[in-house]
Amino acid sequence: MDTKSENNEVINSFKPVIAGILLLIAGLLGIYTWTSTAFFDVNTIDPSIIEQLQQSGVEITIEQIEAFLGVCAIIGIIISIFPLLGGIISIKRKMWGFTIVMSIIGLFTIGPFLLSSILSLIALILIALSKKEFQLKSKKDENIEEYS
Repeated sequence: MDTKSENNEVINSFKPVIAGILLLIAGLLGIYTWTSTAFFDVNTIDPSIIEQLQQSGVEITIEQIEAFLGVCAIIGIIISIFPLLGGIISIKRKMWGFTIVMSIIGLFTIGPFLLSSILSLIALILIALSKKEFQLKSKKDENIEEYS
């Protein structure tokens, strides 16, 4: 097999596209989860749980729990934006290193039942395996710019 057909095979692989879609889904699930957390009604928590915490020496109020969840939700939403960016860049097959970092950050998005973290892990593996595709795409883009 000559190098030109190898290059076409590598570029025609769908690993970066699949990884990008997984990162997009992970980011959206993370945003959904943390937005739900931001709007969680703390008054639905069983008061006996708070009483048990206070009896064990933890002084905590409903307002403190509400503030804690709000801060966590804001941080979670911000972190969930990074896999979205990584997904877009992965689909375009640009900036392999940046995409790797975005998928690593995606591991911390959590999502429902840790689904976002699992999707980010799968995307991270696919991106790591498709490094050549990102490099060949970059070289191809440079050649096009050179002749235009």
